[in-house]
Amino acid sequence: MQTRRWNWFVVTLLTCLMLLLMMTTVAWAAGEGSPLLQEEENTTDALWIALAPLLAIATFVERVLEVVWERWEQANVWPNMAGVENTSDATYITQKKLRSHWLGTAIALVAVGLTNVRFFRLLGFDVLFSSPGWVLFDAQIGGIFDNFTVGTLIDWMMTAGIVGWGGTELTHSIIEGLVKGRSLWKEMRSVEAGRQSILDAKFFNEYVAPELEKRGVSVASLRQTAETLKGLGVSVDDLFTSMTTGRVDHLLAQMEADPQKAEAAQALRAFLDGVPPEKQAEIPNILILLTPEQRRRFLGM
Repeated sequence: MQTRRWNWFVVTLLTCLMLLLMMTTVAWAAGEGSPLLQEEENTTDALWIALAPLLAIATFVERVLEVVWERWEQANVWPNMAGVENTSDATYITQKKLRSHWLGTAIALVAVGLTNVRFFRLLGFDVLFSSPGWVLFDAQIGGIFDNFTVGTLIDWMMTAGIVGWGGTELTHSIIEGLVKGRSLWKEMRSVEAGRQSILDAKFFNEYVAPELEKRGVSVASLRQTAETLKGLGVSVDDLFTSMTTGRVDHLLAQMEADPQKAEAAQALRAFLDGVPPEKQAEIPNILILLTPEQRRRFLGM
């Protein structure tokens, strides 16, 4: 009888370990590092990829605890030969629950340490004190002990506490809540980016473009000239600097002296022909109001 129970215990333990390793491997194979850091075309798939290894560890912990308590309560079976006479006693149930929490957390600590499946790392969240300046040691053996920072330790402890103390239900609930919150945060960023894009376009079309046109410069001609200069290896910033300092003629002379930039000089002269000399210095002062991103978006610079 004891041999049969022992064989069942070994088979159960090995099955749980195989489940843990298989599910962790599936999650890692979906993408190196954090799967949720990649572009999420399918939120549900990303959620389950994140859930798989943590739920595997939580399930493994629960199965081990079931085996431990079954053997503990059974008389004439190691490790508690006396067994438990009354398993429904309120005091015993309270102690069993508390000890299960501590034992589950200890088992989860080992499982997380072996697999490096850390809660917040898996979800793509940065933990405080995870920068290279907070490295405690680097064992160079792979897994959790490489570049081990204070943040790694915090993530490890929190993961073991959540998985080992709370079990599969709490693990599932917390991860799902975090993933939904992360998705909501991304949506809010997208909405804010869209709103900013509209404001940028309004600012450019209602102020910058009219101010350029007052000085004899159309947006289309400025964009075309900038693309031509860039294609021929001439810096647009050099042009603006020369316009601000009144040294455009000097810049043109230098460009015309270089056969490779003669075409750029010709394009620049064609652009400046429609701009009064007294207005040339004002153009850079208008364009400086644009951020580098706005300049790339609206003018291709």
